[in-house]
Amino acid sequence: TSGAWSPAVDIYETPEAIEMTLEIPGVQQQDIKVNLENNLLTITGERRLEHEDKREGYHRVERNYGSFGRSFTLPSTVDPNRIKAVFENGLLYLTLPKRPETQPRAIEVKVK
Repeated sequence: TSGAWSPAVDIYETPEAIEMTLEIPGVQQQDIKVNLENNLLTITGERRLEHEDKREGYHRVERNYGSFGRSFTLPSTVDPNRIKAVFENGLLYLTLPKRPETQPRAIEVKVK
């Protein structure tokens, strides 16, 4: 089918970062855009039909094609200058490191 669709996402938080994985098979790297503005992370792109001509012989087309988009409001603990995105085997991995001052730290207790 053609039109807007929404890729599945997994979000996991560690003490150091928020990790996101978006499932976008069949999308080319150059068709993916990741933007951050005012703590709003937006991932957009497009999956194109391999053969855009009307082919005879199709019995069923269930995969979604066309534009997609997902947006996430980030907490203030995320350091926007250190966000990383890697696309591999149809998965987009985003690492959103937390600001060092917001990460938990251990305080040594001394005995006298």
